Amino acid sequence: MKSRDDAFTLIELLIVIAIIAVLASFATPAIGNAIERGRSAKCVGNLRQIGVAVQQYIADNDNTFPCITIEGENPVEGHEGGEPLEVLGPYGVSAATLTCPSDAILGSESSIRKYGTSYMFSPIVDGENAINPKIYSRRGIFTVSNVGRLTVASDFTGIHPRAASGEESKFIKFGMNVLRADGRVEQR
Repeated sequence: MKSRDDAFTLIELLIVIAIIAVLASFATPAIGNAIERGRSAKCVGNLRQIGVAVQQYIADNDNTFPCITIEGENPVEGHEGGEPLEVLGPYGVSAATLTCPSDAILGSESSIRKYGTSYMFSPIVDGENAINPKIYSRRGIFTVSNVGRLTVASDFTGIHPRAASGEESKFIKFGMNVLRADGRVEQR
C-alpha cells in the first residue's frame, strides 16, 4: 500500500497551479510589449526602405520628390502622381513594405483597404525640388533649408509604444514612426 506522504493533496496541487498562474500573469504584459516593439522595429525597417526608394526616385527624376496620390486625388497641380505602390514599386517597395505590421493586429487595417498603404504620405514634398523644397501654409510659401525636418511618410496614428524614462515609465505612451526627407526614421 502507498502511504499518504507519497501523493499530492488537492490543496497542494491547487496552490502550485495558482503560483504558476500568478507568474504567467507577470510575464504576459512583458511578452506582449516585446512583441509590439518587434512590430515597431519592422515598421521602422519598412519606412527606411521607403526612404531609400524615395532617394532613388529623387536621383532618377531631376531632384524632385515623388508625387503620391491618395484615392486618385493629386495634391499638387501640374505634377503627375500615382498610388504609392505604383510610384515606388520600381524602386523595390512592395505591398508588404507599405503595410505596418501593427495595423492588421490592432484592427486599424482600414487605411490599408482604403489607401493601399498603412502610411500617410506628406503632400508638402510632392513634386518639390529636393535641394530647397518649398512648403505651402496658410501664412505663405516658405523655402526649407533643412530637409531633415520635412516629413515624407508616417503612420496614420500613434500605435507604437514609446520608450519612457523616469516618472513617465509608469504609463505607456504611444507614438508614430516618421520618415524624414533626409532618410532618417524617428518616433514621435
